[in-house]
Amino acid sequence: MWTVNLFTKRRSGAAALCLAMASAAITGCGFSINEAAVIKLSAIQATGNNLRVTQTMQFKTEAPVIWSVNGIPGGNAEVGTISSTGLYTAPAIVPLPNNQVTIGSSAEIYPSKGSYGVSVLNPIPIVTTITPGSFSEGMAQIAVNGSAFVYGAKILWNGVAVSTTYISGTQLVAVITENTPGTYPVTVVNPDPGSATSKSVNALVQPGQVMVQLQPSETSVRVNNTITITPTVTGSQNTALTWTVNGVAGGNAQVGTVSDKGVYTAPAVVPNPNLVVVQATSVDNPTVVTIVNVQVLNPVPILLNATPSTVNIGASPVVLTGGSFINGATVLENGVPIPTQFNSGTQLTATVDPTVAGPFDLQVLNPDPGAAVSADVVEQVPGTPPTPLVSPQDASRFLMQATFGGSEADINHLSTIGYNAWFAEQFAVPSTLHEPYTERQIILNTQPACAPTDATCNQMLFLQTGGNAYFEQPFWSSALTGKDALRKRVQFALSELFVISSQDAIVGQMPRGVANYYDMLGNDAFTNYRQLLQDVTLSPMMGIYLSILANDKGDATRDPDENYAREVMQLLTIGLNQLNPDGTPQLDGSGKPIPTYGLNDVVGMAKIFTGFSWNMNGNTSEQAWSGYGASYAGPGFGQDLMPLVPYPAHHSTDEKDFLGVTVPAGGSDPNSDLTTALDTLFNHPNTPVFVSKQLIQHLVTSNPSPAYLERVAAVFKDNGQGVRGDMQAVITAILMDDEARNTNAPTFTSPTYGKVQEPLVRFAHMARAFTAESRSGAFDAGSTEDPAYGFAEMASRAPSIFNWFVPGYSPAGTSIEQAGLTAPEMEITDVTTVIGYLNSMQAASSGGYGNNGDLYMTLATETGLANNPDALLDRVNLLLLAGNMSSTLRSQILAAVNAISVPAGGDAVAINHALLARAQTAIFLTVASSEYTAQH
Repeated sequence: MWTVNLFTKRRSGAAALCLAMASAAITGCGFSINEAAVIKLSAIQATGNNLRVTQTMQFKTEAPVIWSVNGIPGGNAEVGTISSTGLYTAPAIVPLPNNQVTIGSSAEIYPSKGSYGVSVLNPIPIVTTITPGSFSEGMAQIAVNGSAFVYGAKILWNGVAVSTTYISGTQLVAVITENTPGTYPVTVVNPDPGSATSKSVNALVQPGQVMVQLQPSETSVRVNNTITITPTVTGSQNTALTWTVNGVAGGNAQVGTVSDKGVYTAPAVVPNPNLVVVQATSVDNPTVVTIVNVQVLNPVPILLNATPSTVNIGASPVVLTGGSFINGATVLENGVPIPTQFNSGTQLTATVDPTVAGPFDLQVLNPDPGAAVSADVVEQVPGTPPTPLVSPQDASRFLMQATFGGSEADINHLSTIGYNAWFAEQFAVPSTLHEPYTERQIILNTQPACAPTDATCNQMLFLQTGGNAYFEQPFWSSALTGKDALRKRVQFALSELFVISSQDAIVGQMPRGVANYYDMLGNDAFTNYRQLLQDVTLSPMMGIYLSILANDKGDATRDPDENYAREVMQLLTIGLNQLNPDGTPQLDGSGKPIPTYGLNDVVGMAKIFTGFSWNMNGNTSEQAWSGYGASYAGPGFGQDLMPLVPYPAHHSTDEKDFLGVTVPAGGSDPNSDLTTALDTLFNHPNTPVFVSKQLIQHLVTSNPSPAYLERVAAVFKDNGQGVRGDMQAVITAILMDDEARNTNAPTFTSPTYGKVQEPLVRFAHMARAFTAESRSGAFDAGSTEDPAYGFAEMASRAPSIFNWFVPGYSPAGTSIEQAGLTAPEMEITDVTTVIGYLNSMQAASSGGYGNNGDLYMTLATETGLANNPDALLDRVNLLLLAGNMSSTLRSQILAAVNAISVPAGGDAVAINHALLARAQTAIFLTVASSEYTAQH
């Protein structure tokens, strides 16, 4: 028993306690009381142990108490709050680390406490709307809107939980895939504790709009070969398709067949016309039709041998055997067509007519569509061969510099006719164009086609994001098979001087424009450098790349763009420093180079290149200036092809001072000002030697002697007939200079002579040497710019105006740098690019290179020589190294070739496999060598 002195407490509290005792049947306030009875006064009474977030619950005691939540008087926002009267409000979020809270009570006048456990539960979610409320069958993203959603809530689609993204307490998002039309209930379930499901709201799934897309692996195919057309069907659960070829279900033997998986097999003979239409039709909705246009091409002929292998001087019949010959095939003797009789697909008879003793080359040419040339076989004319006008070794070396490389037929032809006749032939061969192929492929591969009069459609048609293949395919076709071999090599060199790049976001959308720009360089390669300057400057592709296009005259707050003004001087004409006639720098009194131009020259020149924009067929409105309206676009013409035209209202009328020339203020004729500027650059004393050096670097040697430079620059100044900038004369001077041709000259054996062959050119050289062909006819090399899986470069894809490598590059820390020499191509040479090159060349020399191994070499002649490794190496040496293979390299390759044993016996397949492996090994080890990498 213990006593309580009630008088030590506040009166009001004592009175309350007395009342409480009275109610508890305890009498005698101020007397001794029972302890258990006092504790009972603080005991908490409530109606339950669970409530959801933000809900309330009333708690009571038999005596006044102080309330707490988790020991916090009155609680807080995290655990909930409780009023002085015992009304508890749960928090807005379930408390952590668990959902349990303790309500505490403490008597005001006596240290007696009570507690009560409560579980706080997640709320019941409420769904009000779904956005969208209806969608087409297939895949759709929906947003479920409402309230009381908590993190971890799930959307139930037709009672099944789907992956859900929590956005907020009022919105959840999910991607729904539903292929069956109908009405579907959507609910939301909040997770434990207190998992609860909302009422449902219905979503409507409507019948979908069926779409069929076809992705062909190629859009051309040679007879008897296949391509895969991959279909994608959306908007329907039924993805079945029916296939036709030229309207025939499944196709037939005349037009080719197509399987239900979309594999098209070309017929054995090219149909007429050779363009067939493969069509896929949705079974679910037969009105949905998609087509692919496929070009069927003639096969690549296979020449195995010619009989007899030895013929006398004069006309003689020769029987050629092999495979894939077609009616209309022509036999080539040293690259020149000769009378041919078609006997069968495996046999031709031709009349050869050799005029001198010695070897000559035979090949078979199948005609268009998809013209293709076989590998060669070598015939012999007995007797003592006359001294050739050019030795085979010199001819091979010349072709390395002047072209992308030569086959034995090319070498024999040059040896027979000599340099002068060869130049005359090459200057007369028409340019092989790229733009027609690019345009045709875009039109064929874009369905539905545009009506010729629909200018807006045509403009969009020729904007092709990711359309590199539309230019790269004709590039490789012409580089590897073009008869204009000299033009093609010079054209490529010019493209590395006058750089545009499809890496530019806008240029990259215009593959037709890129192809047209490249054709322009080819067309001008044999004209005059002044014409080349003019055409480059007004090209819409250069206009985009270096900001000439829509370059405005400026105003008080904006000056004309200076981009092209700088680059046309620095890179295309006069260079950074004044030069002597032999290319050595002019020095001032302090021994420092004298700059060719300064900032004021750039500012003045920039004003020249204002007021030129899109060629919109005579429309020079403000809308045309900005390139809108699509008033001039279509097959064969358009803004991406036509030279820029003047917009006088946008041309600067300020005085223009540059390079000692002043164009007076007030003139508004853009063409007149442009002529003045380009004439000034063309006639500048630096231009002949500056341009000549870069062309020499690309074709012959990275470090031409001053004497070599001066001789070529003199021809640039005057071709002998008073003409400056004659490209034919300059090219001839570069390639026929003693420093280029004389292998006995001291310069040839000097360590400063020669150049690194850029990897793309190395590949092209090998491919031409061994008559590479295309399995599909598309010459689909794919992307070659990946350093680890390609050649670290790609035509018209340079990373900057400075090309893939700059002309003055010297690898740091090397003997090249210490000697003050340059090696431009070394800028893209490192461990990664070396491995990438080797992997690519190994593929090319074995199975094939490019997409699906499209570029391949049959190596029939090399396989025929492989039983005689020395003869095989002689041929490889001539074709790839111009007969300059070192004895060390030769012995290493011979050892590797001899290590491949040829089975004895009658297993022809195993024997041919071993012989082919020998040929491939000899070629690969040669192209992998440093002797092949360095061009001499």
